[in-house]
Amino acid sequence: MREIPTTLHELATGDESDLQIVLPWTGPAVDPETGALREPLPEQYLIATSVGWPKPGLEELGGRLNGAILEELWTREGLIAASVAVSPNNFNASRNLVLWRDEESLNGFLHSPVHLDAARQTRGLMFDWEGTNWTGTDRTTFPTFAESRARLDAVRASGDSPYASHG
Repeated sequence: MREIPTTLHELATGDESDLQIVLPWTGPAVDPETGALREPLPEQYLIATSVGWPKPGLEELGGRLNGAILEELWTREGLIAASVAVSPNNFNASRNLVLWRDEESLNGFLHSPVHLDAARQTRGLMFDWEGTNWTGTDRTTFPTFAESRARLDAVRASGDSPYASHG
């Protein structure tokens, strides 16, 4: 068995060459038939991303909590689109990208009772996690998981993350 990294930096720089999209782009802005944008994205929107490394043996509970979070996500006003990917090679790193109309929409989701409850329960299920958000201006293509990883790397290097690590 591989030794589990002991720091967020070690987890975050792990090999994710096997990153698998488990939920392709979905949401109000996405054509369900093609997976493409229905129309150009707004001139400005918010891109939120997070990644967590779940502890083994807690997959069932983690799956239920993720299910509750996704169910809440699909009902939120201001959601544009979302995608989720997993890297089995990097301790099952679970990455998400979510596009929001604005910061108010993102905050409404983050502070919803369902998300807050799941986040509290998730703390003990993860080796660690991190997240950030930024303003998007590309109106014709979705951000990529490589871009979100680079953004998280930059935030971690600066020590200025809007989301705290739970290490």
